[in-house]
Amino acid sequence: MTGFLIPLYFIVGLAQLFAIQDWLKYTFEIGGLLSFIGALFVTYIPLVGSILGVLGAHNYWGWSWFWSSMLFFWYVPFFAVAFVISAISSSSES
Repeated sequence: MTGFLIPLYFIVGLAQLFAIQDWLKYTFEIGGLLSFIGALFVTYIPLVGSILGVLGAHNYWGWSWFWSSMLFFWYVPFFAVAFVISAISSSSES
């Protein structure tokens, strides 16, 4: 499972980086290099990076709110399922 999640996390992170770069570039009308540097700082901040990635994909890539949210908030259902499995596992051991 880990062998699958690490490349997935990296690929989604790259997509998020470029979505945030486009959001910064067109929202604040700054250059490509400056927006790329700004995107590097916020991409892997968990909620901030995801929210800005959704905004970039929706506003500038033309994606729907649903699909852009599914791409950049994929970890929420994943961790919810892991939490439920962990809770069930720990309650059955007691």
